[in-house]
Formats: sequence, C-alpha cells, structure tokens
Amino acid sequence: MAKASLWMKNGLALIGMLALGFWLGSGHAVRASSYDSGQGVQFQLTGGVQPTSALLVYDPDRKTVFLYQGAMQGNAALQCNYMFQMDHPGEVIHRVPCGPQKMFP
Repeated sequence: MAKASLWMKNGLALIGMLALGFWLGSGHAVRASSYDSGQGVQFQLTGGVQPTSALLVYDPDRKTVFLYQGAMQGNAALQCNYMFQMDHPGEVIHRVPCGPQKMFP
C-alpha cells in the first residue's frame, strides 16, 4: 500500500511539473538565432503542410516579412517571392519583389 501511494505522489508531482512547464512556455514564439542582434527571426508556416502553404519569415531588425510561396513543394531550396516592409505601425506597408538570389553561397 505504501508503494502505491509513493507511485501516486510521484506521478502527481510529475504531472504538476509538466503542467507548470507547459503553462510557462506556451506564450513564446519560436525564434531562430540571428547573426547580429540576438533577437532572431520568427517563422510561420501558413496553411499547414500542403503544397499551397507559404512560409513567412519576420526579421525584427529590418522590420521586414519575407514570403516564400509553395514552401512544401518542389526542391529543398526555397526562393523568396516578396518582402513586406513597414517603418512604423499604421503606416503604408510596401510589397517589394525579392531580388535575384544565389542557389549556392
């Protein structure tokens, strides 16, 4: 009986710790490392894992969103289609085609 109560106590403690970790970590965006600022860029895959989905990459240092259409189709080298730039919230957002890119750096 003592063994069962010990297992129950340990199980409840584990569930409590997992719930606390989930609650504390649920509000954070996924970020990649950045080469200079330390803040990083943020990614969002729209439309799920489908051929029509797009990948959005936000660079906070440049205040720019990069759009990669058809992120889940074709080969593994994605080309940027457009970038959206905004200086201040509420101002005009400029859509600019991405320039020519190199396949190999």
